[in-house]
Amino acid sequence: MRKFRTALAASILTVTAGTLLTGPAQAAPDRVAGPNCASLYRSYQEDGYVRAYDAVDCYERLGEAQGDDGNWNDASGPFRKPANDKATSLLNTGTYAGGVNNVMFYADASHEGVRGCLARGELYVDDLRDNVLKLGSTSTNANNVISSHLWTSGCTNPLT
Repeated sequence: MRKFRTALAASILTVTAGTLLTGPAQAAPDRVAGPNCASLYRSYQEDGYVRAYDAVDCYERLGEAQGDDGNWNDASGPFRKPANDKATSLLNTGTYAGGVNNVMFYADASHEGVRGCLARGELYVDDLRDNVLKLGSTSTNANNVISSHLWTSGCTNPLT
């Protein structure tokens, strides 16, 4: 019986090793998507703000707002001159599930130009470098181009 168990164990080990060695190769992910953004979302959840950050993964906050801001390049409103054209990550902790809880971001002041939306359910964008702002057939990379934002009930061109 002992020889049988040894032979069985050796067979199982051989089959398992063969399966592991011949299985499809998969690359390990470079990093977990948005661990800091996820942590901040849990901290701020349901407080009704949108936040923008200068760096990937919600580091170096540029500003935060519960309302709209039509010009991130002026000296008034929640987002001020240094914030213009600097956002690389975004966080939406909007609260009103049935209405105005999505945020449209625009490349130009006064809510003009190419745009993209961060829906309440999307929570955050940890890296705008792999997103685009669009309007019709015109589009541009979303990183470092945002100049205004507007809370809305709709969401066109969702950012992810």
